[in-house]
Amino acid sequence: MSRKRPAFTLVELLVVIAIIGVLVALLLPAVQAAREAARRAECTNKMKQLGLAVQNHHDAKKVVPVSARPVGVVTSQVQRIAAMTHILAYMELGALRSTFDLTKNWSNIDNRKAVNTIIPGFQCPSSPEDVGRYDGDPNSTWVQEICTQTDYSPTVWVQGALYNPASASNLIDPPGNANLEGNYPGILEYQNPKASFKDVTDGLSNTIMFAESAGRPSVFRKNIKVSEDATAARVNGGGWPRPASDILVFGLSADGKEPFGACAVNCANGIDVVASGYPHPQFNTYGTSAPYSFHSGVVLHGFGDGSVRGLSENIDIREYAKLVTRAGEEISANVN
Repeated sequence: MSRKRPAFTLVELLVVIAIIGVLVALLLPAVQAAREAARRAECTNKMKQLGLAVQNHHDAKKVVPVSARPVGVVTSQVQRIAAMTHILAYMELGALRSTFDLTKNWSNIDNRKAVNTIIPGFQCPSSPEDVGRYDGDPNSTWVQEICTQTDYSPTVWVQGALYNPASASNLIDPPGNANLEGNYPGILEYQNPKASFKDVTDGLSNTIMFAESAGRPSVFRKNIKVSEDATAARVNGGGWPRPASDILVFGLSADGKEPFGACAVNCANGIDVVASGYPHPQFNTYGTSAPYSFHSGVVLHGFGDGSVRGLSENIDIREYAKLVTRAGEEISANVN
């Protein structure tokens, strides 16, 4: 007498498949969260290395590295050198730094091999963009073939236009003394080769030195890429050797399209310079980058003491400006 071999019925099989599907659906967000936590930790470490490089530069030269660029000169022949270039030698990238000719502009053909080098320490792992993507030189016909990108940039100052106590639209509290440009300096102030830590009277642990501005030169607004074609929409900035990649804190409208709004971070990674035209009507030949990340709800920032902390994307420009200016004597408790 033969016995029937036990087997699953079709209904039982479908139930098992459904249970497996539910378990996978439950596990997937946890796996994604774990991966993002690892990416954020890696991003944090990279920003720490930037802070350490600035500290070492200051120890050696008694000044901080700053970007230098003539303003309003629309030509590729004038020397423009970024702070990011100056810190290469303090990030174990001395060999790369030695191939960069500081007597020539970053876009000069003699510097092309150096500036087209991908620097992993300048790339946030959470960015969906290709690490080998290029920027271009806006002072000639912009072609996306000159210099690789950085997702981290110095916050060089707060734009003076945000402080207008006579106006109902005044967006920041008294930020200290303005510089010759009419803006309120951060630690790595543009065009100030004498800038040093002694200028930071607000305290190094209270003052931002670097912010994420990820995804450039493509324009991102609220995690939506405006165009796959960077010739149709792009931020003026992003290339690591470009002074124009430095962040002028100006605030954005809620939709990320206009400057001088109350949104401090994560509304967009910058103003679309194709739509506005170049030179930009407000920023001239300066860059149009803004603080932005692909981390959930926060943008990582490197502070003057070498620490890295996340700032909520809900922080108001009034509070954010307090953390950027180096000598405003403000008090802010908005660091997570």
